[in-house]
Amino acid sequence: MRIRTRHQLCLAATWLTVPIQLHAQTPDQEDVIYVTAARIALPAEQATSSISLLDADMLDARGASFAADALRAVPGLAVSRSGAPGSLTQIRARGSEANHVLVLIDGVEASNPFTGEADFSHYAFDDLASIEVARGEQSALWGADAIGGVIRLNSRRPQNRLDLGARLEGGSFDTRRLSVQVGGEIGDHWLSGSASDYRSDGIDVAGLGGERDGYVNTVISLSGGYQIREGWQLEGTARRIASESEYDSDTDFDGRLDNVDLRTDGDTVLARLALLGEQQWGDVGLSHEVALQLTDDTSRSRFAGAQTSRALGQRLQAHYEVTGIWETGPYQHRLTGLVEHDQDRLKSFSGNGAGSNQTRRLEADALAFDYGLSRGDFDVTGSVRHDVHSLFADSTTWRVGAGWDFDAVDGRLRANFGEAVKNPGIYELFGFFPDFFTGNPELAPEESRGWEVAWDQSLLAGAAGVSVVYFSSELENEIYTDFGAFPATALNAATRSDRRGVEMSAAWDIDPAWSLFASVSLLESEENGVAEIRRPERLASLTLSWAPIDSPVSASATLDHTGDQTDTDFGTFQPVRLEAYSLVGGQVGWEVREGVEIYARGENLLDEEYQDVFGYHTPGRGLYLGLRLSHR
Repeated sequence: MRIRTRHQLCLAATWLTVPIQLHAQTPDQEDVIYVTAARIALPAEQATSSISLLDADMLDARGASFAADALRAVPGLAVSRSGAPGSLTQIRARGSEANHVLVLIDGVEASNPFTGEADFSHYAFDDLASIEVARGEQSALWGADAIGGVIRLNSRRPQNRLDLGARLEGGSFDTRRLSVQVGGEIGDHWLSGSASDYRSDGIDVAGLGGERDGYVNTVISLSGGYQIREGWQLEGTARRIASESEYDSDTDFDGRLDNVDLRTDGDTVLARLALLGEQQWGDVGLSHEVALQLTDDTSRSRFAGAQTSRALGQRLQAHYEVTGIWETGPYQHRLTGLVEHDQDRLKSFSGNGAGSNQTRRLEADALAFDYGLSRGDFDVTGSVRHDVHSLFADSTTWRVGAGWDFDAVDGRLRANFGEAVKNPGIYELFGFFPDFFTGNPELAPEESRGWEVAWDQSLLAGAAGVSVVYFSSELENEIYTDFGAFPATALNAATRSDRRGVEMSAAWDIDPAWSLFASVSLLESEENGVAEIRRPERLASLTLSWAPIDSPVSASATLDHTGDQTDTDFGTFQPVRLEAYSLVGGQVGWEVREGVEIYARGENLLDEEYQDVFGYHTPGRGLYLGLRLSHR
């Protein structure tokens, strides 16, 4: 088990360009580990960004049903869930806002085209191979939405002629979970498919002793690759996420939740088709990628079974990316060029004549370059991107970084500087509830400029590692909701938002059976000297795994701490303090025979009472029993 936070200990998340390793990477395998800090498969020792990887073994050790709970282990990330599973779940990176994090699922942008934010409540995948997190300003590589960082979820790829897997689980809150995976690899061709179904009767989110708010999540995915000829491959993926979320709302506008029969049905399709090629041009090795990507998101709100609104968002993206790699004497060079076109189509409908009805179409084009130079122990990286948008002013973002290995002490010094942007969302621009919230088409994009410096230290002959990162960022034109006016509206803040902090992490392969990972984050996020809501100042996580090679029994334990944080009481519109909490989890597995495992796991084992969002109650202790089958 391993989470990799130093750049040498990261894995390439670009599963469409390189095979993913499904086993844990040990320190002496660093030369085969890659990162996506440059949009391509990059030797880890050449990267300069702060990147964390949750590999397959780490995900198993965490035992989380939802990706958001696994991400609690990553330094700098805060999770906010509005109640039970299926409720809005947000990730904030380094004190930024939730819509400042770009989320990719198998390379496809997963954010809702209307809000520009990815809702982690529906990411309950059983086919995940890894999750990679690049922190800090990343717009120069990935465009708008990447102010706080990039989170990439990567599905499994078959490694054998026939790979089979299945899971059956049940437990607290009348939770039922079923999944199957099947795949195979023949030469350079491969095909993989999976299906999962998660159901829970949930809890009463309002906490009034009324009906429970349940959740249903069904996911179907298919991916594959076909070698057209030597050096050229056609690969694709498609995933459909269908969900039904019951929830409570403040129907009498007193700032407190009421027990009501409300439900949102979601249907999201993520698809990608890519042509990949490699060729040699003199002394330059070239790799090409031509890709077409689709995000199609439909949501329907219902009250007492009757539809009250519908929103349709579709994002179509096409890009061509080419990378050249060459050497001049002791220097290694890498240059990537990107041409990209995005087209968003959006439509919302809340009944005939409703003021929130609208149809929008947005287009954007981008040109980007990324360069890397390596000479022995020294690496330099630089990226620049220019975006032309049909609705906003043109923007240019950049990022530069450097890394220097100090072999005498087995450590590495890294530093990065960058600038990123976030465009306003459609609801912020044009509104969604005219009687209570109107849009502001004069909004300017948010702009963030930041830097980081880090030290990565290898210990115990590579069996352990420690990473310490200090970062600081300044956000201008932050978009906020002005509740002082009626109806409320969105505005750009006249003052600056300052975010700074320290991220510390340590990993230790204690012996062949025991592994340990820990992280601590100390964060500050202030707007004009006032703490911003839902940004804990203290975060900590501990994951301990025991998996003897010759034993049929394995176990793991997790501890995730979220410190005090500020929120808003929407009854009085006054700030409130949410108390710190710690969540303890664990699981024990017994391999009855090869490919057959029985396991028991627990969530919130200490039955902690806590809230991530003021007024939204969360689940207590949960106990689950499951069966896993595999053939590889």
